[in-house]
Amino acid sequence: MSLKKKITLMIGLIIIIFLVIISVFIYSISARVLNNEAEEYMEVQLLRAQERIDLLVESIQQETELLARDAQVAKFLNSEIEMENLNDYLSNKMDELNNERNYYMDLFIIDTKGFIMSTTMKEAIDLDLSDRDYIKKSIETKKLVTSDILHAKSDGSMIVNTVYPIRNENGEIIALSGIAIKAEEFINFIKDFKLGTLGYYVIIDSNGFILSHINTEKIGNKIENSDYEINLEGIENNSFIKDKSGDLIRTYRQMNSNKWILMANLPKKELEQKSALLLIYVLGLGGLLIIAAIIASIIISGKISKPIVSITNYIDSITSSSNYLDKTIAKTKNEFTGKKEDELENLNNSYENLKIYLDSKSSLEKDSYDLIKTSKELTTSIEKKSYETARFISTLSHDLRTSITLIKGFSQGLISDLVKKEEDKKRFLKEIYDSAENIEKITFDILDSTYEAQYNQKLNMEKISVNDFSVEIAKQSKNYVENSKRKFTSTITVSEDANVYMDVTKINRVINNLITNAVKYSQEESTVELNIEVEDRHIVISVTDNGIGVSEKDTKYIFDMFYKGNNKDKKSYGLGLFISKSIIDAHGSELKVESKTDKGSTFYFKLKRHN
Repeated sequence: MSLKKKITLMIGLIIIIFLVIISVFIYSISARVLNNEAEEYMEVQLLRAQERIDLLVESIQQETELLARDAQVAKFLNSEIEMENLNDYLSNKMDELNNERNYYMDLFIIDTKGFIMSTTMKEAIDLDLSDRDYIKKSIETKKLVTSDILHAKSDGSMIVNTVYPIRNENGEIIALSGIAIKAEEFINFIKDFKLGTLGYYVIIDSNGFILSHINTEKIGNKIENSDYEINLEGIENNSFIKDKSGDLIRTYRQMNSNKWILMANLPKKELEQKSALLLIYVLGLGGLLIIAAIIASIIISGKISKPIVSITNYIDSITSSSNYLDKTIAKTKNEFTGKKEDELENLNNSYENLKIYLDSKSSLEKDSYDLIKTSKELTTSIEKKSYETARFISTLSHDLRTSITLIKGFSQGLISDLVKKEEDKKRFLKEIYDSAENIEKITFDILDSTYEAQYNQKLNMEKISVNDFSVEIAKQSKNYVENSKRKFTSTITVSEDANVYMDVTKINRVINNLITNAVKYSQEESTVELNIEVEDRHIVISVTDNGIGVSEKDTKYIFDMFYKGNNKDKKSYGLGLFISKSIIDAHGSELKVESKTDKGSTFYFKLKRHN
């Protein structure tokens, strides 16, 4: 197998293994995040559904109180109208209510003995409800009471009743007003709060019976006789209980209404389907990356193997030449023995020629050594670029993920209405705005650096007064530096008639980058200095700080894209100096640095004067 094929195979194999590991890691992390988000989503939806049901129960209770105070009901209890008249009135009233929300089953009036005196259901007239606990409790406590789930004595349907005492002028209870609601309608009332595609809600009353369910056959069954194994004891009013046993993920909590339990159910297979879809995407992306990696390995191996093949050829050539030299020397020795004195001079000439030949071979060895050295430097450069790029991606992904997580967290807090105080809402909005602004800044830096790396600078050159420009940039720099708790000095020694051609916006950006770095890498109360002066036919602009400085080994790389040196504690993407250098290069000049570790740095550049 050729050297190029071996290198291609090795690089391809390494990249494929790396991509497989990354793909597995991304999938496992994403699947975990997906499950966590599903649980959080269930909690949010459960809260919203609970509020809606509590609101429904409260609304029905208010309707029951209003019915107790209704003028027609008072006339009936005072024997001013007949039962048939009140029955018709209650039927019309229920029809009006059902035009808005079709879940009212009956409106009725009960006497103090528990018998129905008037109702929208004629077959329920004189029905004895005296054995119902909610009737007894309402009469005993003289308060409004909402029952758990009941089998209606009139037609056997599953209902929830609410009753309210009706008092006479002396405050004595003379009857009860009541409203019956179809139990199955409670779930329909919250059908807008979906739980994925297959998720659903269940309401369980305080006695452990299923009060409402999407499967109406389960309504009225005891919870122990269904598929739900939950402990209703000791549930705190504001706590969420989670259960992942079985085929469902369940989240439930106690409601404000009658200590009912509202449960959200999400089949695990729906999450598994999403995870499977995620796996397909990851595998698809991984496949594309592997193909790209194979192509890249072929290209890279070609570039890497080319100098190595050249070196091998040089070595083969040197070996061949060495054999030739050995033969020549041996032949010369043999011939020397039989030579006459008059042939010695010719032999000396041959020796001199041989020496010249050997010197030429030493030159070949030197070329080979230089090629090997260049190859090593190229390999080191590639490794360094890979390291800096990986560190850049790591820093970038961390900052983006942090900002996105903050935005999601604070947004969810606002959406869920859990944040009530205005100052908390403003703080949440401020955090969202700051995170979005951070993402915007990161995006602009990346887009700018990409443009600088791939395209030539397009400059908007114009003739600028150096004096006016210097005053304005010194003023901007002074405000920034002093607001950063550092001292600022500036020295401007240019004549009023000095002019240069430059792109003001881009040169401004270069100086701002240098001032920002001077502040970032220096201590508070230290001095940042801006100097603008004339040197021959050039304007020299420099920024000096007393900060941590740049080490000698970092100086040659500091203007490279993504390079940050060892300042890991400073937030940076290694783009500022790269962009600045690109701008100065486009102006036909060079950005330079003079620095000593722990002493400070001076960055400077020259612009040609045009008058």
